[in-house]
Amino acid sequence: MKDLSNESSSGGVSVERTEREIFSELETLCADPGYIHAVAYFCFRDNLIKYTGQLGVKDMDAHYEGSSLLRTEIATLIGLMARSKIITDIPAPATVQGYVDRTDALMKELHFAMATEAFFGGKDRFSFLASGKDPFQDGPAMREPIFYGGESAYNFQYRTLTQLKYEADDNWLMMTQGFAIADALAVTKAISDFHLRRISLLRKEMRIQAPDQWTFLPAFTFAIEDIAASSGVEVATIEAVLSSFRFESHERNDPFTGLSEFNEANVRPVLHLGDGSYVLLQHYQLQESLYESPFFWMMADDDYRPIATTNRGKFTESYSSGRLRSVFGNARVLTNVDIYRGKNRYAEADALVLFGNHAIVVQAKSKRLTLNARKGNDLALRDDFKKAVANAYDQALLCADALLRPGEFVFRDATAKELKIEEPIEVIFPMCVLADHYPALTFQARQFLEVKTTEAIRGPLVTDVFTLDVIAEFLETPLHFLNYLDLRARAYDKLLVTNELIPLSYHLRNNLWLDDKYDMVNLGDDFTAHVDVAMTVRRQGASGSREIKGILTRYRGNPLGSIVEQIEATSIPQLTEPGVWLLQLSDSSASGLSRALESQNNAAIRDGRTKDISLPFEGQRAGLTIHITSLPDDVARDKILQHARLKKYDLKAERWYGMVLRPGDLRIRLAVVLTDPWQANSGMDTLLATLPRRAPAPLDKVALQARKIGRNEPCSCGSGLKYKKCCLSR
Repeated sequence: MKDLSNESSSGGVSVERTEREIFSELETLCADPGYIHAVAYFCFRDNLIKYTGQLGVKDMDAHYEGSSLLRTEIATLIGLMARSKIITDIPAPATVQGYVDRTDALMKELHFAMATEAFFGGKDRFSFLASGKDPFQDGPAMREPIFYGGESAYNFQYRTLTQLKYEADDNWLMMTQGFAIADALAVTKAISDFHLRRISLLRKEMRIQAPDQWTFLPAFTFAIEDIAASSGVEVATIEAVLSSFRFESHERNDPFTGLSEFNEANVRPVLHLGDGSYVLLQHYQLQESLYESPFFWMMADDDYRPIATTNRGKFTESYSSGRLRSVFGNARVLTNVDIYRGKNRYAEADALVLFGNHAIVVQAKSKRLTLNARKGNDLALRDDFKKAVANAYDQALLCADALLRPGEFVFRDATAKELKIEEPIEVIFPMCVLADHYPALTFQARQFLEVKTTEAIRGPLVTDVFTLDVIAEFLETPLHFLNYLDLRARAYDKLLVTNELIPLSYHLRNNLWLDDKYDMVNLGDDFTAHVDVAMTVRRQGASGSREIKGILTRYRGNPLGSIVEQIEATSIPQLTEPGVWLLQLSDSSASGLSRALESQNNAAIRDGRTKDISLPFEGQRAGLTIHITSLPDDVARDKILQHARLKKYDLKAERWYGMVLRPGDLRIRLAVVLTDPWQANSGMDTLLATLPRRAPAPLDKVALQARKIGRNEPCSCGSGLKYKKCCLSR
């Protein structure tokens, strides 16, 4: 870790201070006259993405290089500033620059102090590291990733999901708060639009101003009349919205005495200056508070509390299942599934996705991280996690157990209608989805969740509705979605990340296949830059690329991509696993297989004979044989079964798949799978002994050409007969 300790003013040896000491100095600095102008500068410097032309990844670099303040850090400055009377007079330029420089230095020192105290607790760090103890197993050590781990939601996601979350509560909001949720969203959008216009104008105005008048504060300042002019919302309604989120000029943020203490400015981020003007320094805070705060207002109403709780649960389940339906289709996503053993209910799934022989069991929860947990209280942290994730995961495991033994259980939908599980389920992915941003959720899941996996039940995906939205946005087809769940499950213990957007972005660019030689991989937040850009283009209409070049684009327009698309479109149960496996090939292997398919397809058309490709699934005791043939279906089925059976026996595989393609367009004609246990067979041994044994060429070395088979060579279909006595005559 980079040494961020503070150097003494005399130029001597740096002295490490405690978090409490640094926080105290920061509090004093934030109370200085005109400090709000420094905060406005930080908001302009670190919260806005500046670009010309098309938005690209390089435009995000400044936000991930480490010199920018995070929103949580700026929120800390605003919270400390709100502990005193805010003076808006513009200080001298040198004074403002001094505020900025000193704040940057203190925030770096504060981060270092928090990490040091959390990880080592005052102990000698070298002896602690030598002990091999995992520092994150203790609650206090979680304070650092919770504070610095960043957000999982984009501001535009908050806008969309807020409407869905509270639309059923509009009557209560109108009666108690004086506005509907659509009104509040219209006001927050108008404030955002006003700020962007003011920033653009302000930069032009500053060119003709004297330097001692330069300040970004006017860009974040507005009056009710400004919002009424652009929002179309009545002034009285705007006043009602602002009254729920404003921090009055006479108030003081007294409880905020430490980084993990309650910061009222996060909940009410609109600063009322007392002269009719308002300041909103971080629009994201207002958007987040609008998403989260109304539920707490409702929970304070004893009569309405049960209704609010029910509505919140319905929203989480409905939104999660809706995003999954966008990937798998309506028919494959079942909701509110009750599982009975006899007359007793054994388990329930909020959503159940069935695709081929794969299943996803979804459990949705609405638990937030409490203040005590944020402080690093180990018991509170683990209790919150248990209620938010662990209980949901345990419930998902019960559902998975029932899916593997369908004869012992009865599955019923919300109307009590019995559901039939048509295909045997062989692979199950548990998924736990939370309704709110849960700081460092992925990191906490890795540390605290006791994962129980089997050959059929894979590692869980623990995420929130925001990240599920992003995953479904990019992995919009079943095989791509299942492929990510599979790779993410394999990498569950290896990845050290704070939120799920990081491995998702890495996967989209590079394929999340981690070599077994890696025990742990730490991915930084900067990996999300590609997703940040694409989501901004898709959801906010920014100029730039909607695509992320990588796993989603490498198969486009080639034979392998056509096969994957067909597997997804037809949902052939026998091909779900090989379809996922094809997506997990390295770039070079995928290119090689596409070349082999094209070569064999050309040869099949030219020679009018069956052509084949066989390849094992690396490390999985399974494989795939492909026949490209015009033989009648019954003959083609016999041939592919013979060949697949031979390959399965030869490699002592547990499973072997066969696929028959039509020459020319490579349409899938039929598929088979062999799953019978391997047993020694003297007849198969004798047959294998007569066949030439050539090591298969690596896929990345396959050239675009086909070798002609000799008349007396073994037929490529795998029958064991010479070519002249088998497919040549056909």
